[in-house]
Amino acid sequence: MAFVQFTQPDDQPIVINTDRIVTATPLPDGQGTRITFNNGGHQDVKQLIADVLRQLNISA
Repeated sequence: MAFVQFTQPDDQPIVINTDRIVTATPLPDGQGTRITFNNGGHQDVKQLIADVLRQLNISA
């Protein structure tokens, strides 16, 4: 089980369990990324999609 840290839209840090991530998609207008979890929930983060994928070690 691996964890990564991102920044929430309110500038607070959030740690996410990578085993729970299903998808990561860019938000409109370069606002960040929406991470969707296997329980149907989601979390928006300030990092752009390329940065999120890099932290998750996934090629864009």
